[in-house]
Amino acid sequence: MGWWGHLGAPKQRGIAIYALSPYEQRAFAGALHQAVFNTFRRVTGQAFYIAVPMGAAYGLYSWGKQNHQWRLSKEGHAHYGGDDH
Repeated sequence: MGWWGHLGAPKQRGIAIYALSPYEQRAFAGALHQAVFNTFRRVTGQAFYIAVPMGAAYGLYSWGKQNHQWRLSKEGHAHYGGDDH
């Protein structure tokens, strides 16, 4: 009777053993570097679809706020025929 794994049985054939080098086991090697540049690429690719509607919404909001303030003024009341109380 042999030691563990060598119990006196006939030699096995057709068994392949694979091993990885420690240098091949770096699963996240460069992941942070790639994530930064991939995120930048994806954001710049979508920036046009976000920036244009946001700019239009901001322009509409600022125009509406300015127009509301003007309509509350004396000049706005006179232009639109507001109450003369």
